[in-house]
Amino acid sequence: MLGWGMDAYDFVAYAFVAPIIAPLFFGQLGHLGSILATLATFSVSLAVRPLGGVFFGNLADKLGRRGVLYITMLGAGLSSFLMGFLPTYAQAGILAIILLVILRFVVGFFLGGEYSSSGIMAVESVAKRRGLASGIMQAGFDLGIFGVTFTYTLVATYLPQSALSTIGWRIVFWSGIVTTIIGWLFRRKFLTESFEWERAEKVSTPYRVLFTKYWLPVIVILLATMGFLYEYYVMLELSPFVLQSVLNYTPALAGLILTVLSASDAIGSIFGGVLVDWLRSSARALLTTALIIIALIYPTMYAILMLGNGWLVLLWDFIAVLPVGVMQVYIRDLLPPSVRATGAGLSYNGGTWLAAWAAIVTTLMAGASTKPGPWLSAIVINTIWSSVLMVISSMAAITIIRKMKT
Repeated sequence: MLGWGMDAYDFVAYAFVAPIIAPLFFGQLGHLGSILATLATFSVSLAVRPLGGVFFGNLADKLGRRGVLYITMLGAGLSSFLMGFLPTYAQAGILAIILLVILRFVVGFFLGGEYSSSGIMAVESVAKRRGLASGIMQAGFDLGIFGVTFTYTLVATYLPQSALSTIGWRIVFWSGIVTTIIGWLFRRKFLTESFEWERAEKVSTPYRVLFTKYWLPVIVILLATMGFLYEYYVMLELSPFVLQSVLNYTPALAGLILTVLSASDAIGSIFGGVLVDWLRSSARALLTTALIIIALIYPTMYAILMLGNGWLVLLWDFIAVLPVGVMQVYIRDLLPPSVRATGAGLSYNGGTWLAAWAAIVTTLMAGASTKPGPWLSAIVINTIWSSVLMVISSMAAITIIRKMKT
């Protein structure tokens, strides 16, 4: 849970400071170019996650989940912390950009390993109400959101506006080390090995078995992950921009709304997980959440952008996060324990990489406009088509799971 909080801290920290660091690292590219370059650099950490996922997932399937999770948390947390020490382009020229890309690469590699094991370990370690366990696990992401939004709000409120581009954005990254230290110590003291993995028959080369026998479930999970993370990243990455640049909210007010957002995010994750237990099917739960998103995204975004109600970002977040609470049970239902971490590392992180371009594509469609109209159409179109991927995946999963049980 705390590992996902660490991921959220790094993820949202970068999203928050992106408008600040864009001119510091890529100002020579102009307004739109600097925004796109900053988002593309962030996408590096998402693109490399499948490599980290397969590497650490293979180790987790062979040697156990617990030891791998010690390493991934420490590696990701320290590399994110070092972001606060980066020189800017004015200070180091092209070297600043190279160092930024390297750190985003390292962060993504370790977080790929984190996602290969931490989520599935939560649902492997309970015998009943796995949906609730999945939702609570995913709600750990919201601890990170709360931590970084609270920190950003304090920084934006008590530092002069000019200080945000000098020391303010660095403080946001430095403060994330607290989550890493607490999470690592908690794991050392309380984390026990997954009993499903301990009882499962082991294979010597999990990745080979995965590619030869379970390639179809991997594709199904990848499609679902791409679908829900694409629409979720549109919400999470672009909410700060929509609030500050389109609705013209102050950084302090935007930070307050996004701090409260962590609560709606947690509630949505847990509700999505509980839906799995109610329907007794992760595939049907994913299908239901996708249809809810398709039905509600247009009226929600119209109220936010055209009527100017920024607080409804909380509703946008709630509906966008519903599938998140489903996914760990979804992965468990489609893959056996002997290859589950490797499969999760590849498919979940592969879907993450494919979804990494969500904010860039949406921004290009909207032309980085400060008018609400272009953003309304761009966000709605991208949310609906990615939700359709979840519909396709869940319908395929229903068939696969039915065949596995016969």
